[in-house]
Amino acid sequence: MKRFLTLLMALTMLLALAACGGGDQEPDTTSEPAQTETQEPAGGEVTEPAADVDLEALKAQMLSDAGITDYIDVPAENLSSVYGIDAAQVVSAAAFNAMTGGAFPEEVVMVQAADEAAAADVAAKLEAKLDAIAQQAASYDPDSLELAENCDVVIDGVYVGLFFTQHYDAMVSAFQSAVG
Repeated sequence: MKRFLTLLMALTMLLALAACGGGDQEPDTTSEPAQTETQEPAGGEVTEPAADVDLEALKAQMLSDAGITDYIDVPAENLSSVYGIDAAQVVSAAAFNAMTGGAFPEEVVMVQAADEAAAADVAAKLEAKLDAIAQQAASYDPDSLELAENCDVVIDGVYVGLFFTQHYDAMVSAFQSAVG
């Protein structure tokens, strides 16, 4: 009977490990680049839109500059479930969470929205997230509360950023330099 139970437990553990193994498949990143259109203002002059900003490269630079090595990427397809951002409103995005000692993870979200109306909606949802962090932190984490109160959502045209981080000033400056 003991052998049978031992064998059954070993088989159960083996099946559990096999079921949990996600493999190491890389996500398909061969999507078509967004096409830019020539914009014609009311005065008849034709101007080219600003070049798209590589938000993933900007994120990598911010992580490097801040010395953050322990972080979790938040893929663009998860922005809906984490922040309530509609995927149709997003052209590109880069986001991460990093535990740096506080009760709340630092959160950085950068989005290139489809248009300025979408940017306004994305900004409202990121503001709601920042407000939720402040409300939760108010009862037990004064450091995170202070950080949330000192951080803002940044909007520049179709680019929106949430920078709930101790590196707020440096990251906002890098973001504005890149998108401005």
